[in-house]
Amino acid sequence: MVSHRWEDLLPEEFYAEFARAPLAYMAAAAPEEHGLHNPLGSDMWPPYEVCLRAAEITGGIVFPLIPFAPAYFPGLSRDEMRSGEKELYPPSLFVSRELCELAYTEVLEGMADMGFRACIALGGHAPADQLLQDMTAAHDGVIRGMRFFGAGTYSLVKDVLTDLARERPGSTGHGTLWETSMIMAVAPEHVDLSRAGGVLRYPRPSQLQANSAEVIGMIPDANAELGEKTLGITVERVVAKANELLAE
Repeated sequence: MVSHRWEDLLPEEFYAEFARAPLAYMAAAAPEEHGLHNPLGSDMWPPYEVCLRAAEITGGIVFPLIPFAPAYFPGLSRDEMRSGEKELYPPSLFVSRELCELAYTEVLEGMADMGFRACIALGGHAPADQLLQDMTAAHDGVIRGMRFFGAGTYSLVKDVLTDLARERPGSTGHGTLWETSMIMAVAPEHVDLSRAGGVLRYPRPSQLQANSAEVIGMIPDANAELGEKTLGITVERVVAKANELLAE
């Protein structure tokens, strides 16, 4: 079976898949702190996994993961990031919104110039998710003649997460029950639920320290089944959108 990963393909394999489905997928996220129990790649692996699973269904080629995204909403500028006025929670590493927008745009333009008819771009980090939505709106979903749709692993299942948050308040926050479940679905060997409770007394700044002890106490309830359910819904919606873009 031929891989759908751009970097795995030989040139003739690339063009054979391109001829079968001139559809590209792109995922972007930053390495970001998600508590003591989760790896720094927590935002990176789920959107890339969604792209790979969708490509198995629709055909197409998945661009290598873009490992950077902006911090905060709508995304800090370069000057704002260097000002020291906002906590950036190292070892998270973000880059400016303007750099992200330029890089994402140039990758999409390159795909368009190669002749791809459509691209799905997914952010696994909420500000990247928002930026890709903003780019879709700003370009009316077309870059150099190529249809594209930008969103993310949060916005595509917002209705599902709203229901979950209603049932278990705080469970869909940063690094808490839902996000941990997503990582358990794609990289369970990198999750250590026994470490979750230590975040509230950890001496270094963590975004999870804004949560109550009750919310932190829910994290050990995270499970791969919840993550798989959410991933499956996300893949279904991405596949539907990809088919819609190709039909246009």
